[in-house]
Amino acid sequence: TALSDEEVIMKPQRSKLYFMKYAISGSDGEFLEISTTRPETLMGDTAVAVNPKDPRFAKYIGLNVIRPFPLAEIPIIADEHVDMEFGTGALKITPAHDKADFEIGQRHNLEIIDILTPDAHINCPEVPELHGLDRFVARKRAAAKLEEMGLLIKVEEYDNNVGFSERADVPIEPRISMQWFLKYPCVHEASEAVASGDIVFRPERWAKTYAHWMENLQDWCISRQLWWGHQIPVWYRKDKLEALRNAESLDMSDFSAGDIHVGVEAPEDAENWQRDEDVMDTWFSSWLWPFATMTDVGEESDTLKKFYPTDDLVTGPDIIFFWVARMIMAGFKFTGALPFRNVYFTSIIRDLQGRKMSKSLGNSPDPIDLMEKYGADGLRFGLMRIAPVGADVRFDESSIGEGRNFANKLYNACRFRQMAGEEVQLLETYTDLPVYHLDVMAKLDELTADLAALYADYRFGEIAQRLYEFLWSEFCDRFLEAVKLDLRETATPAERAATLGTFDAVMGRFLQLLHPYMPHVTEELSSRMGYVAAGEYLMRKVLPEEPLLALVHVESIDGAKKVAADIYEAAARIRNLKAEYKMGSRKDIRFIVKLAPEWVTAETKILALLAGAGEIALDNTYEAQKGTPASITPAGEVYMPLEGLIDVEAERIRITREIEKTELEVRKAEGKLGNASFVDRAPPEVVVQEKARLADWHGKLQQLRDMLAALG
Repeated sequence: TALSDEEVIMKPQRSKLYFMKYAISGSDGEFLEISTTRPETLMGDTAVAVNPKDPRFAKYIGLNVIRPFPLAEIPIIADEHVDMEFGTGALKITPAHDKADFEIGQRHNLEIIDILTPDAHINCPEVPELHGLDRFVARKRAAAKLEEMGLLIKVEEYDNNVGFSERADVPIEPRISMQWFLKYPCVHEASEAVASGDIVFRPERWAKTYAHWMENLQDWCISRQLWWGHQIPVWYRKDKLEALRNAESLDMSDFSAGDIHVGVEAPEDAENWQRDEDVMDTWFSSWLWPFATMTDVGEESDTLKKFYPTDDLVTGPDIIFFWVARMIMAGFKFTGALPFRNVYFTSIIRDLQGRKMSKSLGNSPDPIDLMEKYGADGLRFGLMRIAPVGADVRFDESSIGEGRNFANKLYNACRFRQMAGEEVQLLETYTDLPVYHLDVMAKLDELTADLAALYADYRFGEIAQRLYEFLWSEFCDRFLEAVKLDLRETATPAERAATLGTFDAVMGRFLQLLHPYMPHVTEELSSRMGYVAAGEYLMRKVLPEEPLLALVHVESIDGAKKVAADIYEAAARIRNLKAEYKMGSRKDIRFIVKLAPEWVTAETKILALLAGAGEIALDNTYEAQKGTPASITPAGEVYMPLEGLIDVEAERIRITREIEKTELEVRKAEGKLGNASFVDRAPPEVVVQEKARLADWHGKLQQLRDMLAALG
């Protein structure tokens, strides 16, 4: 079948370059040296071309050479498109089987000799040794025949690009055939629509690719020799069928003469006509999609008026030419208006080696299997989270696992709320709430505003990441940990109501924000938690425009965020202090805080809870003994007295051994990086990684030395 240029993928190949002699007609042993990668096509040669500026061949222009088989004289012509640096500088011209050769042949009015059958076998009865052979078999036979005739000079290995069928992944053969072509309509309007910004490409860089293609348009070959498709709506008069089939071309003159009929219905005397057996390129129907699904051509239906033009087209950048550009031209041609206002180009999912997913490579996972393993929402969210704007995605199944883990985190957070055993709590007031409650609601309000901006900019991967960070870090790791005391029996009813009300206010709205990314679990949880009424669906619930803290003064919000941030930061540094001395899991450690701000007094219980401490004591008069571990935090100077916690001498020995091990790693890394052979030969990313490792070891070494010094 015929293919468009966009359906041909150029691939680097290791080929053979054959050098042969074409004898000068009438000379005594004089010849031109020709090079080609396809000696099996020389039966279709109708000229040898040289560059008129090439002094090596100036004297031969206008003479003839002898084509070896079938034996024939062909002219030596001059054409500026011949590359003097390629091969020998003399190019055999086969107009029927090479696009560049065809164009040269058109300029010089050369004969076109088709020596290939539709299935790429040799069609040349005059050369019986090659006639009927497969093209690749014939290549070897042709080279052998040239050698037998004493005309093969040499064969060299040669790296070149060969066109492969995108669908079948086999080398393509250029071949002359009768096809139907369409002259593209409304090219200027379609080009200007993108150039002027009436249609916005996202990412914007694809607009340059589009413009380049629009500036170099060739007529569209719309016919295909396939069994399935929309049949070409052309009928031929039976009494002139052979003449029409053998004609070099058909055009409007044949239509005007009544020899062909064009239309979706057959002529009235259908028995005297035969329909063309070709079908249309599949994109020929696809380019009508934006409007043809809603109306008949020329009709303005109510549906068309309502939905055309549409706002957004979501597609892949690999079909900008196949579909996007053609839809724009069709829109202007058949409706007089552009078909859409924004085009969002998704990422192409590739495997970890960067290869495109395909059945033939076996690198395309079954989405049904992934959904059974990770859930539909896990698959959806995991993919969206790793999809960068304008770049391809390297698919890693672990990312889908993270999507499932996120769904589990969400489910467990809601289950934690359900364990409180009460119905949805509505906050009576949003003022006078604890700082942690105001902080998490302020963070949700910020998230809501940020997502609106990200949606407007089509940054869907960033949206997923922001949703992930809010639930995992802000809500679960911070807020839920800070309010656990409010859900114990020792809490007052007011504390409990404030915490449950804040949870419901935040989670109810967060599920709405998350719904486009994880529709199933958010719908289910909204129903179970009572955030939607009976018979109501989350997907149809309007997201409130008013922020949760709309009625709270900005000063109160900023103050609460500052205190909450300081508490979370102080707790993190205290946990690090414990971890440095291998006591991260202990919950009975007493910490002393010195020079604490006034607000810390009311937050010591929460600070102890978040830090995993047994007690947080405030004492501005505390004098730390030498070697007492300490950390400067936003909540003051924090000390961890070691009395009764560790054997100081044993700890000194442990740290000393760690220092020795770390110094050894530092020497290893410095040795590698000091080796010029390693630095010069190793891949750049390996060298960068080794430098990062050295920096990490230096950091750890300094930390250990500080700890040893602190022990005295």
